[in-house]
Amino acid sequence: MNNIKYLLYSFCFLGTLFTFSCEDVVELELEDSPTTLVVDAWINNKPEPQTIRLTTTAPYFDASPTPGVSGASVVVTSATGLIREFTDQGNGDYVWTPGSGENIGEIEEEFFLGIELDGKTYGSATILNNVPPIDSITQVTDEENAFSEETITCNFFSRDLVGGGDTYWIKTFKNNQFLNQPLEINIAYDAGFSAGSEIDGLVFITPIRDAMNPTADPIESGEKFPSPWAVGDEVRVEIHSIDLAAYFYMLIVRDQLLNSLNGIFAEPLTNTKGNVIQINGDEEILGMFSVAAISELSYTIE
Repeated sequence: MNNIKYLLYSFCFLGTLFTFSCEDVVELELEDSPTTLVVDAWINNKPEPQTIRLTTTAPYFDASPTPGVSGASVVVTSATGLIREFTDQGNGDYVWTPGSGENIGEIEEEFFLGIELDGKTYGSATILNNVPPIDSITQVTDEENAFSEETITCNFFSRDLVGGGDTYWIKTFKNNQFLNQPLEINIAYDAGFSAGSEIDGLVFITPIRDAMNPTADPIESGEKFPSPWAVGDEVRVEIHSIDLAAYFYMLIVRDQLLNSLNGIFAEPLTNTKGNVIQINGDEEILGMFSVAAISELSYTIE
């Protein structure tokens, strides 16, 4: 018995030392790496102003907005000869405004991004894929219980286009506010999560339809789990057709953001490689060029 007590005291003493050692503050000095051009070129076929944003990377611990890049020439062209010149707004934004009856281009057209900046040329290519319509949005109301308030959840119904390999980004807006938390990034391959599931041409699977609901805000201990929707809220769901490169880009981004929720066990974030390259050199560029077709549907919670 005395030996057991001795062992217990030893473990407690070591545990106390370990606890105190974990309180030491370690300050890391990181060298600033060279700045990198970042291209945020997610545009679509809506008849509204389209924006491409150019910025540069910032130091890891710098929480200020990344600096905008001005003075570039930005053009999007199509394989059929369309030319869309994006005008420099002086803050890193480059905007093209369609005329009456215009949009960025037609379904199944291939598009090319060209950027000239400080004697360097950058480029990328993508295709404007088709997108399925959204048939309906429904709501389900669950009664209040010991753990949650009366809970309203929604579901959208849409069928994947026939032909394997279609990829989508499903976006939800709550009262015109885009839901962009890591758990709210909702992407699909055909009607499911990935290739090889033999779900081409089917209605989107339940987990993807359910993912249109907002992630509940953190709640204090003892409070009931809040409802993601309230009566009178406006729901808008958009399906964006994206190409395979954009799908894998968003898949990596989402996985990295969700990994950061693992606390001390999370792996360090890294810059996600996109599809923009330097044409006349080998400079590393970050960001993505995507042209999407969009279907959308709105619903008011009753």
